[in-house]
Amino acid sequence: MEDAKLILDNQEYHLPVVQGTDGSRSIHADSLFEKTGLRIFDPRLNNVNITKSAITYIDPVSGRLLYRGYRIEDLVEHSSFVEVSFLLNEGELPNQEQYANYSNELCKHSMIHESMRYFFDAFPGDAHPIAILATMVTALSAYYPSTYEENLKKGVDIRARLLAKVRTLAAWSYKKSVGEPVVYPRDEMPYCTNFLNMLFAVPAETYQVPKSHDRVLNQLLILYSDHEQNTATTTMRLVASSQANLFACINAAMCAMWGSREFGANIPPIPMLDQMTKRRQSPEEYFEKFIKGQEIIRSNGLGHSSYRTQDPRAIIARKLFHEFRKTNEIAAVDPLFEKALEVEEFTLGHPYFKEKGLYPNLDYYSALIFRMIGLPMTMNNVIRTIGKLSGWLAHWMEQHDEGVRGAYRPGQVYTGVAERPFPTDRQGTHWGRET
Repeated sequence: MEDAKLILDNQEYHLPVVQGTDGSRSIHADSLFEKTGLRIFDPRLNNVNITKSAITYIDPVSGRLLYRGYRIEDLVEHSSFVEVSFLLNEGELPNQEQYANYSNELCKHSMIHESMRYFFDAFPGDAHPIAILATMVTALSAYYPSTYEENLKKGVDIRARLLAKVRTLAAWSYKKSVGEPVVYPRDEMPYCTNFLNMLFAVPAETYQVPKSHDRVLNQLLILYSDHEQNTATTTMRLVASSQANLFACINAAMCAMWGSREFGANIPPIPMLDQMTKRRQSPEEYFEKFIKGQEIIRSNGLGHSSYRTQDPRAIIARKLFHEFRKTNEIAAVDPLFEKALEVEEFTLGHPYFKEKGLYPNLDYYSALIFRMIGLPMTMNNVIRTIGKLSGWLAHWMEQHDEGVRGAYRPGQVYTGVAERPFPTDRQGTHWGRET
């Protein structure tokens, strides 16, 4: 095995080099502190590989994204979300029998315990759907308290159960937020069709899920299924390292998804486009200060730092958006979509955006597609979470199969006050102490 040589204070240390199947190399620093008394200081962990994984591969130079070796373009074109979920979790695409069994498993376990229905009533009417969803996922642990292995001996794969039930929890979270009665899942419906029916059906009338909505949702969920060690996946792995139960680990990943995608520093695509539409601003006018360097662009709808070229998912999503828009009634009357097209044309053609890699990305197009389906912006991350769940489950299982590895325990660079004596005028007093 090749070694990396570190020279420190005229002393030489050798650290093993780990090589991936893609040819990339990493210095194995597990023994660095033991050998040298030093740690690596990397505040954002951008230069740290925390695991070996065989699930997903990003090629930042060529813009390739592979799930278990398959190109994302082929999976979106020729597979369903259920097939891709099986692929991520089992390592291979399912044959006909495996697909039927897996699909049936997801269908027949989409119901949740009836008592959980009343949990939704405890949330305020304006509760954010992802807050409800994350809480309800954690609550499932009360219904599956045994370990993964103990459940498996009973014939219960809690990974499949969670993937089956998350649609129901997500749909009921939405229904709660809009004040509509919940709609129960129907076992005869495919995965995405069932979810869309629970979202939009009402007891008073018949609802038929449009085939185009079902297909585009399948494709978007595939695009969101996994993306290496992003913040949410890393958070899930961090919690899982403590041997927490599966539902708590997934809750942590969901909460990490919240972040600035919805609030804070980043501007989601829909509010940005809505602001431009209401103010009748052209892209030139809106982005003028950014281009001149007077302000910093902070939008989760533009670019992706993992790629030196365009994110392949953005290219696919752009195509899906334009195809879906042609036959969508909402897009024909909503002025926001005209503004979206202007921004797309402007950012793809302007030298500043080309140089910075700020192209309309997957979140930009998915937000527009969700709007065409009829969902409010608050549901965007809820839908994305369902897609990402299949990847999180695969990473959870991969880490679980590694065996006992110990909890993640990073160090720190202490910058506080050095040791100092306790003030003499307070010795013997009861300040700050209970008497």
